[in-house]
Amino acid sequence: MNKFFLTLIICVCAVLKLSAQTEWVVPAEHQGKLSPVQFTESMQQSGADIFAAQCQVCHGMPGQGNYNAMLVPSPGDPAAQKFQSNTDGAIFYKVSEGRATMPSFKSALSKADIWNVISYVRSFNASYVQETAEKIETNIPEGTLLALGLRYDEIKKMVEVSLTGSLNQVTNPVGGVGIKLEAKRYFGNLPLGDIKTTNKEGLAYFSWDGTLPGDSLGNVHLIAQVEQVEAYGEVKAEQTLPIGLVNDKPALNKERAMWNTVDKAPLWIIFGFTGAVATAWFFIFYLLFQVKRIFVLGKEPITEEEKII
Repeated sequence: MNKFFLTLIICVCAVLKLSAQTEWVVPAEHQGKLSPVQFTESMQQSGADIFAAQCQVCHGMPGQGNYNAMLVPSPGDPAAQKFQSNTDGAIFYKVSEGRATMPSFKSALSKADIWNVISYVRSFNASYVQETAEKIETNIPEGTLLALGLRYDEIKKMVEVSLTGSLNQVTNPVGGVGIKLEAKRYFGNLPLGDIKTTNKEGLAYFSWDGTLPGDSLGNVHLIAQVEQVEAYGEVKAEQTLPIGLVNDKPALNKERAMWNTVDKAPLWIIFGFTGAVATAWFFIFYLLFQVKRIFVLGKEPITEEEKII
C-alpha cells in the first residue's frame, strides 16, 4: 500500500512538473503592446532598483546565470536569448499576470514600473531596437477627425476595432490609443474584456468566445469607445453583429416583473405600494387631527367642578 501511494505521488509530481514546463502562451492581443515612451537611462535605473527588490531573488542578476534553478518552471536569466526573444508586450503581460511560481505584479507595480523593468532587462540585449507606441500628441495633428470601426474577424475569432484619423481628405490609422468594448444589455452595457491599445495599424482586438446570448437571430449590439475622452473627445462606434448565441426566450422586460418599468410592474406591487402610501397618509392626517383637537380642548376654560384640588 505504501509503495502504491509513493508511486502515485511521484506520478502526480511528474505531471505537475511537466505541465508547469509547458510553453507560456501569451494572448495575441497582448503580444504587440508597446511602451508609450522611449526607454531612457533614468527608466533603466528605476527598473534596476525595482528588479533588485522584486525580481532578483528568483531571476538572479541578468547575464550572470545565477537564477534560482530549484523553481519549476525555471525563471531563467533575463539576459538570455529565450527571455529576450519575447516581445515587449509579452514581457509586460507575463510580469503583470504571472503564472505558477511567477507571481502577478499588476497590483504591486504600476504600468510605468513594469515598463521601467522592461527597459532595464532590454539594456542587456545589444541587438534590441525599441519600437514605441505612437502618442496622440505626435500621431494626431490638430483638426484631425477620429473615427472608429467595428467588425468580427472570422479567422482570428476576435472582434476587431479600428481607429482612423482624417485630415485634409487623408485618412491614416491611429495607434497607441486605449479602446473599450461593451455589449448593450437590458440593464446597462456589459464590458467585454480589458481596455485594449490600438497597434500601428490602428487596430485593437477583443477575444470573443460566442457564448454571449444575442436576440432571436444571434445579433449582439456592440459599442466601441475611445477610453481617454478628456484627451481625444467622445469617439464612439456602434454595430450590431450576428455573433452571439441565438436566444428565443422572451425579453426580460416583456412581461410584468419586479425589475421592469413602472407600467409593467406586478399588480400586487402596484396595489400594495399604493395601499401602503394611502395608509401612511391616513395616519399622518389622523395624528394631525388629534393634535388639533388637543390644542382646541386646551383653549377651553375649566369649570370649578373640573379643577383638581
